[in-house]
Amino acid sequence: MPVPRPSRSNRGWLERVRSLGQRRVRESEQVCYVEGIRQVLSALEGGHEIEAVLIDPSRLRSETAWATVDDLRGSGVEVVALRPVEFERISSRDNPVGIAAIVRWFPQPLADLAVRDGGLYVVTDDVRDPGNLGTIARTLDAAGGHALIVHGGTDAGHPGALRASLGTMFRLPVHSTSSLDDVFDWARANEVVTIATSAKADHALWDTAVRLPAAVLVGNEGEGLAAGTVERCDLQTRIPMLGTATSLNVSVATGIILYEVRRQAMTRSVDDQTESLHLSVLRSPAE
Repeated sequence: MPVPRPSRSNRGWLERVRSLGQRRVRESEQVCYVEGIRQVLSALEGGHEIEAVLIDPSRLRSETAWATVDDLRGSGVEVVALRPVEFERISSRDNPVGIAAIVRWFPQPLADLAVRDGGLYVVTDDVRDPGNLGTIARTLDAAGGHALIVHGGTDAGHPGALRASLGTMFRLPVHSTSSLDDVFDWARANEVVTIATSAKADHALWDTAVRLPAAVLVGNEGEGLAAGTVERCDLQTRIPMLGTATSLNVSVATGIILYEVRRQAMTRSVDDQTESLHLSVLRSPAE
């Protein structure tokens, strides 16, 4: 297909993108703005509708990106060609790659989240930094988690959160809730073990046995989880602090917990398989 040419009538699209920097607009219209080929591809592969793709033809070098643009245009998605200076106005990068998109995506209600066997979840409570929220989503995906539940704080559709997630927000189920009561009701109804960390916990993370399905609750960057929330959780544990630091970044702490829970689940699975094999040998008839 021919390369789209920048138009003098791009002002409306530039204003549209700028408006999506406002949370109330993202939430009311249930759309978000992302930049970069990985983000756009993740949105597509996650099955989300693309409202428009915005490109700077002078910057777009990737053959994959051009093939994606052609496919989108062929499916009826509007392709908006911007001048370099226009793309710079909507880009958050020092060196824009020349592709961005407006995506119809928004977290779903917690009530729609079905618990699966062996499910691993994260609940964020008032996490305020978009970069931390996006990194938590990315880490949860890497650890084989099954859904992110967002309560308060920044919204999952914030451009910074989407950028930090490296596209995993579009692949990982993301749900939201306005009440922690709903989170504990959901966990209780589905027999999901809730886990919180506390410096006052009796047992270190490595000495805390966790079975799936489980949900890890993490609090905001400054204060962590409220004491009352920690007490409501089924398990309280602590991450040993062996140096002079007294706390960890919330996304780092989340990663440590998730991988320990995943390690335990994998070890338990291997042990169960070994025991099953041992029993089958014992029960087999002698030759």
